[in-house]
Amino acid sequence: MPTNIRLTQTEQEALRKKAVEINKELVKRGMQPMKDSELVHAFLERVISSLEVGASGAIVIRED
Repeated sequence: MPTNIRLTQTEQEALRKKAVEINKELVKRGMQPMKDSELVHAFLERVISSLEVGASGAIVIRED
């Protein structure tokens, strides 16, 4: 498995916007902001186990 991945410009911008949103909320709650890489790791930890192949062959996130 690769340890590095290349993100598209769209993915980078979406990640940046989400990081700003999350970090504003964390700071508002008196907590430390997260680095972008920490956010990606947190996302992956929570989502990977929910990935499935849908009927059409597309990757979907199973809702528990």
